[in-house]
Amino acid sequence: MSVDVTYPTRSQLAAFLALDPRKRIELLEPFLTDERLAMLRSKLSRRTKRLTIALENIYHSQNASAVVRTCECMGLQDLTVIENSSRFLANNGVARGASKWLSFHRFNTNAVNTPEAYDFLHANGYKIVAASPHTGHDVSLYDLDVTESPLAVVFGAEKVGLSQWAMDNADVRMAIPMYGMTESLNISASVAIVASHLRRTIDQSLPPSLVALSQDEQDEVLSQWFLASIRDAQSVLDRVLSL
Repeated sequence: MSVDVTYPTRSQLAAFLALDPRKRIELLEPFLTDERLAMLRSKLSRRTKRLTIALENIYHSQNASAVVRTCECMGLQDLTVIENSSRFLANNGVARGASKWLSFHRFNTNAVNTPEAYDFLHANGYKIVAASPHTGHDVSLYDLDVTESPLAVVFGAEKVGLSQWAMDNADVRMAIPMYGMTESLNISASVAIVASHLRRTIDQSLPPSLVALSQDEQDEVLSQWFLASIRDAQSVLDRVLSL
């Protein structure tokens, strides 16, 4: 007999998230199999916030979805979305459910949201790297220092690229070396190349303690992964929140 897929109501989700993350884990753990628990904890051990991707005005759903999937596959926990003139819409058929495993930080309340997003990233210790295929960059992808601080690599929409403000106010401008006649890549290909290279470099250059999530971060993420893993979430939350 199949189990209906139900999602938490807004009030249920608010009540659940108001609990301490370790309490959330304790409440939901009995509803997951041992195999599922082992898999989630194994994947969590490879998660990182040392590298994050930020997207400014990405409007094409296929590209948005491909970026989400890449970030999840590379174990990048956070994704920053800046919606100035375009709304970020991921196609779940392309993302293949990857979005439920990521932590999204969306900035869309103002006409121009890039300054607020940059302030958020700087406040969280990131060096902001503007990805640009054009002349005027400061460093090649392959020469980017991953040891000095966590990196937030910002990408803009295809054709128009990043806004001038985003370029001017980044800490460094970075380009992917090109060897062919064509001087630019699809946004999803660019993110895949950058994320794959930098994740590998980070893992090789830094001790695991600087790459992995902190214990508090792991508890927060794991509690939300537990909830995302339960098919009848509405019924389950009804039960555990009344205990």
